[in-house]
Parts: sequence; C-alpha cells; structure tokens
Amino acid sequence: MAGVRTGALGLGKQARFVMYSSNRDWESTREENREPRKVSQYGKRYGVAMSNAETVRQKWKMRRKLSDVKVKLCDITLVMALAGLILAIIDLEICATGVFLKFMSVSEISFILRSSCIASTVLLIILLLMYHYIDIQIQMVETGTTTWRVGLTKQRALQILLEVSICAICPIPETGILHWPQLSNIPAKTKLLVPIPVSVLLTLPMFLRFFIACRYMVLHSQQHQDTATRTIASLNHIAVDFRFVLKSEMYERPLYVLSIASIMFWCVVSWMLTQCERYAYPTVGGFQNFLDYLWFEIITFFSIGYGDVQVNTFCGRGLAMLTAIVGTLFSSTLIALISRKLILTTSEKRVNHIIAENEITKKHKNAAACVLQNTWRTVLRTREYSEKNSKTYQMRVAAAQRALLISILAFRKTRWRLRMQLEEEDDFFTARRAFNETEDRLQKVRQRQSQLDYKISKLFETVELLTQTVICS
Repeated sequence: MAGVRTGALGLGKQARFVMYSSNRDWESTREENREPRKVSQYGKRYGVAMSNAETVRQKWKMRRKLSDVKVKLCDITLVMALAGLILAIIDLEICATGVFLKFMSVSEISFILRSSCIASTVLLIILLLMYHYIDIQIQMVETGTTTWRVGLTKQRALQILLEVSICAICPIPETGILHWPQLSNIPAKTKLLVPIPVSVLLTLPMFLRFFIACRYMVLHSQQHQDTATRTIASLNHIAVDFRFVLKSEMYERPLYVLSIASIMFWCVVSWMLTQCERYAYPTVGGFQNFLDYLWFEIITFFSIGYGDVQVNTFCGRGLAMLTAIVGTLFSSTLIALISRKLILTTSEKRVNHIIAENEITKKHKNAAACVLQNTWRTVLRTREYSEKNSKTYQMRVAAAQRALLISILAFRKTRWRLRMQLEEEDDFFTARRAFNETEDRLQKVRQRQSQLDYKISKLFETVELLTQTVICS
C-alpha cells in the first residue's frame, strides 16, 4: 500500500497541499525514463509528489459522498430490520391467539407474513453487504490505495459473516412444532412435554438485529458528525465507535440513558418470556401474560423476587438469569452514578475546608486563652494559700489546678485537630499556604534590605563628611 502524506505548502498561486507516495513503481519508472529528480523548493519530502490540491479536494468530496451514502444505507438497514421483526411478532401473536379475518384463515395470514419477513430479510442482507462495501471504499479513499484487499481484513470478514448470520435468522413457513420438557416442582408435570412452534425459536434471535440500532446511534451522534471531535479523537488514538459514544452519553446524561435502556430491556425480555411460557399453560390471553411477565422482569431486575410468577421452561429460566445479570450491572452502575453526583466538587471542598479551618482556629485560640486564664488563677490561688494556710484556700488551689489541666487537654485536642485539618488540605491550599509563607519571608528580606541600604547611605554620608573634614584641615 502506498504511504500517503499531505503537507500544507503556503498561500497564493502555489498549491496548498501536495500528496507524496512511497510507491516504488514510480521510482523505477523515473529511472527507466532517466528523468532527473527535482528538488522541492519547500524542503525535503518523503517520496515523490503525486498531485496538487485539486486531487485532495476531489478525494475529500468523494469521501463525503460515500459517507452520506453510508449513513443512508444504515438508516434503510435499520428500517428493514425493524420491519422484519415487527412482521414476525405479528405472526406469532396471530398464531398464538387464533385471530383471523373473515376472508382469510390463520395459516394463510401466517404464510403471507412469513414470506414478507423472508423477503425483508433478503433485502436486509443485501443492504448490509452494500454498507460494508461502501465502508471499504471509504477506507480505500482515506488510505489512497486502489486495492480492496486492504480494507477487507480478516477481522472485517468475520464481522460481516457474523452480521449476515444474525440477520439471516427469520421464521420460515411450515416449520412445525418442537417438544421440550416442562420444569416444575410437581413430579407429574415434569413428565409432560410442552409443544413449542419452531417459529418462536426463530423469532427470538431476531432481536439481535438491534446491533444496527447501535450503529445508527453512532452515525447520528454529535461526536461522529462533528469533524473537530473526530479529528481530536484520531489524534489521541481514540475511535469514535459505539463504546465511546455510549460512555460520552452516560457521562453527560446518565439517568436518561439508563432509564431508556432499562425500559426497552424490560419490554423486550417480557415479550420473549411470554412466548417461551405461554405454551406451558392451558390458558390463553397474551396481553395479560405479558403484564405478568413484565412484573416478573422488574422484580427480578432489581433482585427482589417475590415468587408469585414463575417460569417453567429452559428458555424462561435462561431469560431470568440474563435479567438478573443485567439488573445487577445496571444497579451497580446506578449506585456509582449517584455516588459520583453526591461527591463534592473541588470548589465546594475548598469552601467547607476554609470554614472548618476557621472554626478550629477559633477554638484553638480560645483554648490557648483558657490555658493562660487558668494558669493565672492557679498562681493567684497558690499565693493566697501560701499567705493564708487554710483548707478553704487549699480546695481553691486544687479546683484551679483541675481547671488548668482540663484547659491544657482541650488545647492539645484542638491543636491536634488543627494539625489533621492542615494535613487533609488539597494541593491548592498547600500551594497557597506555601506562597503566603514565601511572600512573608520575602517581605522580611525586603525590609532588612531597605534597612541595610539606609545604614549604608548613612555610612557613606559620614565617610564623605570625614573626608571633607580631613581635606579642609
């Protein structure tokens, strides 16, 4: 692959951009034609000049057109994926509840819906391959190569194969019924087999198509549409992908993102539980079952588990385990976000630190004043006891000494608290305190310097006076 390099060259009539390549074929062609290499007036460059700014502008326009086509293909792909999923959901609900039209039976409606779902799936796969083809073309334009093998790496090939495999799953007409055992605490029920339509098992994996919605969110996000953001991210070796966009949205609007994701997860998994469990019970009425399993999802999501609603199939238990795992992750994330919101900012910490330091300083000064007062009272009571030796004055001396000891202990406690407060201060207060101390010391040095200058000037005047006196005499 040719290494491409773009450099700004100046203004005026000269080209602003020149592209250079390290392709050896050009070097061999030059040697064969025996053309002397021209030295660039802008200094040494890597390789040989390919074109001028016009080529750069054309490539930029081509990339912009391909990017617009890529976004449109992503939008159409999402619409087709959701259309196929909605058709499959309608088909399952009609087959489960037995709703039919007057002029058409349930089997005929199901055949039409599943055929439409297959047609939308085929169109979805074609659009998905076109999307990756456009993406490879964009990468070829960015790297300046004409070889498609550069864009089609092993990782991209595996990604395309995985996406096509996920999107290819859809219900097929006349798929039949599958029997699986029923899970229960009653031994008689465990021997029963539950008939499950194969179309249900083919519809549930269709929800994996929501990865296209994640891609849609990335392409329509503010981070991806803003050229400055993408440029700064590329300079810092950060890819503007779903992970980066999701983390950015979680940082800016955490509660909104968590709420939307939780509600969508509850609705999707509740409907899936309804399809897994509705055939294990003789009762029908999917809407009521959906509400029951929505309640089950919410209490399982938050690890409450009242036990009033149970699951009796392997599919239901698997979804319940998935709900518990996702609920634990969401709950821990919510706790972390709330904890982050409750943490004081640096300015708030500084305000509280200043107030606490002022209060402790006042208490420290008050305790020091109390020590001085009690010391003076102890000395006074001792003098009175030495002049008048009696029990009354002896008790007064003892009370004064106790008060002095109590004030000394209070003074030590406040001094210790003040020391701990100074140790807990952040770098801002440490730097500010060091700056103030340095400023005080410099002020003292300046005062001493001014005094020294004054004395030197006086000494100089005295020496001048003595010199004049000696000369006159």
